Amino acid sequence: MEFCLSRQDNLELAKKYLIKGIYSCAKLANINITFHEIQAVLENIDVYRISPEHKSIIKNLQKAWNYALDNLDQTPDLDFLCKINSIILDNEQAGKLRDKPNEKNLPPPDPETAKKDLETILQIEDTLEKALEYFLYGCKYQLFSNGNKRTVLLATNSILIKNGAGLLLIQDKDYVDFNLKSLYYYNTGKSKPFKDFLVENCIIKQ
Repeated sequence: MEFCLSRQDNLELAKKYLIKGIYSCAKLANINITFHEIQAVLENIDVYRISPEHKSIIKNLQKAWNYALDNLDQTPDLDFLCKINSIILDNEQAGKLRDKPNEKNLPPPDPETAKKDLETILQIEDTLEKALEYFLYGCKYQLFSNGNKRTVLLATNSILIKNGAGLLLIQDKDYVDFNLKSLYYYNTGKSKPFKDFLVENCIIKQ
């Protein structure tokens, strides 16, 4: 698949959409906040209805995005995912793989298996297919106790940006369909409808 963006152009695009990227991740964390409130929090303007906990999450997302953009040459392997998760969560569980079943009763991931799975995905030649497989893997297997979608969305964008393939952002109009398509994928294992949805609605190139 051909892409019209150079790495530098894609990096500039990511910086242009940085606040939208943070907003997209915040919505995945189920934070009830508007885009303009995100802007205000990032500019250290007090938004009274936003809790200190949610303000901290937003600030950590900003740090994680900046880390990802500053480290595009780092391979987005398991260590990279752990680093992004550690910045996003900033607590005692941050950056550590789950060691017990989660609320969906998924067993804890085996570190060696997760490492090999990600290595296999990163060998995919087509950038967009690689990014989509990477994103779906992180969403489905939920390697961490919290922040899985935020973590894998950020890491997926590092793959896209490095290769001039645009950005993956979920916009307000698409959240209901995003949740429905992802749920269908989790329940059936059929990835094509979810991938098609992401390509058609969530890839930004300008």
